[in-house]
Amino acid sequence: MGRPKFFRQRTLTQAASLEAKGLFNYLVSEIKARREVSLEEAILIARDVEDYLAQNLLTRAPGQIYFPAIAGRDTHRKRARRDQPEKLVRLTVLAEEDIELMAEFGITALQKGRLARVIEEAYRQDALLDGPRLAVLFLETNRSLRRSLKEFWEQGAFLPVSGMRKENRCMMRAPRAVLALERYLQGEDLTEVRRSLAVSTSCWQRWWQEFKAVLRGEEVNQPPEVVKAWSELGGRCPELASRLAPEEETAREGVTASKAFCELLRKRHGYSPAAAEAFLDELYDLAARLNRQEREGGQIIYNAVADHEPAGRKLAECAMVCVTLDYVTPQDWELADRESSEALKWARLTRFATQARSQGAALTQPDLALLLGLSTKAIQSLCKRHPNVVLPTRGLVADMGPALSHAEKIVRLFMDGYTETEIVRRTGHTYDSIERYLLDFARVVYLAEQGLPLPAIRKVLGFSRRLVEKYLNLYREFSGPDYFFTMARIRRMAQAHPVKKNGKED
Repeated sequence: MGRPKFFRQRTLTQAASLEAKGLFNYLVSEIKARREVSLEEAILIARDVEDYLAQNLLTRAPGQIYFPAIAGRDTHRKRARRDQPEKLVRLTVLAEEDIELMAEFGITALQKGRLARVIEEAYRQDALLDGPRLAVLFLETNRSLRRSLKEFWEQGAFLPVSGMRKENRCMMRAPRAVLALERYLQGEDLTEVRRSLAVSTSCWQRWWQEFKAVLRGEEVNQPPEVVKAWSELGGRCPELASRLAPEEETAREGVTASKAFCELLRKRHGYSPAAAEAFLDELYDLAARLNRQEREGGQIIYNAVADHEPAGRKLAECAMVCVTLDYVTPQDWELADRESSEALKWARLTRFATQARSQGAALTQPDLALLLGLSTKAIQSLCKRHPNVVLPTRGLVADMGPALSHAEKIVRLFMDGYTETEIVRRTGHTYDSIERYLLDFARVVYLAEQGLPLPAIRKVLGFSRRLVEKYLNLYREFSGPDYFFTMARIRRMAQAHPVKKNGKED
């Protein structure tokens, strides 16, 4: 019983760290601090704010990409890609509701929810996805994708994929948004409904609020078929429809999105007209900052911890950096394999880690797991299968954890005769960072040969005790005659950059 409980707690901890970096958490904290409201009220306001940003202010959400899908909703015949009419569609490959699913139901629910979401988004844009395209997006084999989709189809979920069999098309009955409400109103347990359909808490709350708005005759941001099905569902529940009926009819002609949102802030959350107007101005500024983040069609924006932040600092106190990551590249299509996604997983993993590092951030293993839709254990296994490649993750950059650090690996490569250019290519680190690590090692060697004990070296250089111990162990290992000339270069490096008393250079 202890092992599952341990892994469950670790998943919750990882999910909490991921949520703390997201846009929604930023909105909650800002609203709570400025409005001096409770956390529950701040969350409710933030959900409305997030919807308004996505629908009216942002040109593209941080986790969205443009992806070539098959044009048309009825193109079910299997054909080679060169014979398929294509159109670019906007797909949300990364959303904060993914973190909720992972925390509540596990990584499998995250994968299924993400899969269902992009299929629905493509369909709304009059396009379909097929097996090869889904494999490029989600690093899964065709067999794994079919298994996940079959679980949805057997429940009646409408998730059309190009090339699917006729018997599978016949099983599809209604969109997930309709099935979830229908099963809930029929008395099924809500948690089980959300688990089986891979629906997060925030997504369910949004559907429930929009369902009530449809019964009141209000407009919602849902496809016509969903609105129609919800209206029919409300007709089968007359007591619910009467309870949610509008008290008075209001004319909505001529009401802009900004005016409607200000009205929502005043009526639902008690904002004064002046406070609502000021808040709207701040949202325009926030949207402008996000929209200025230039990116291509296959790129997403992710918020990560700055690479200069030390270990042990609270996440709320760490500086964050918005990095642009290539979620899909032309090379991904060449690496996609129907039977194995190993090569594509590794290519995307190394790309995310090195791109974030080059932009001044360091991704954690939970960050990479969320981006790739894998578990942290799978990320660790991938790294172990490539021991000669050093990924600049936060654990290595900040020297966290018991694993062999990036600095130690870089020193070993240098002592084995690799040039700095070769080390850059092998590790993904910059020339400046490699020179800094070698200089740190050189200074530890210099002070050790001057007779200083470990505590004194730690104090002079300002390093952690564990880091000094690693460098001293390397010094002892490479002090033999085989490394005489390389160690001489290290000594000359220390002499060219003498150690100051405060551990810093002029």
